Amino acid sequence: QLRKVRLPKKFDGSHRGFAFVEYVTTKEAESGMAALSKTHLYGRHLVIEWASNDDDNTNVAKLRKKAGKDMTRPDAGKVRQNKKIRFN
Repeated sequence: QLRKVRLPKKFDGSHRGFAFVEYVTTKEAESGMAALSKTHLYGRHLVIEWASNDDDNTNVAKLRKKAGKDMTRPDAGKVRQNKKIRFN
């Protein structure tokens, strides 16, 4: 039994070519993974991977730290013209 299926879309409304699927139980997820591991859809092989167990709070903390670091740079408030923006 599925809990949630999410198909991300591009700005033009077409699908990006991947999906996120959540199952109700781990056992159902394992059986779904086994059943679909060698499946082809519209001539393409499905690539199925487990999601990582990264804690969302850790990711948010990292992003906040990075944003704070970026804002303390000497050139943080300056407007750049005709230059590429570099993300570190």
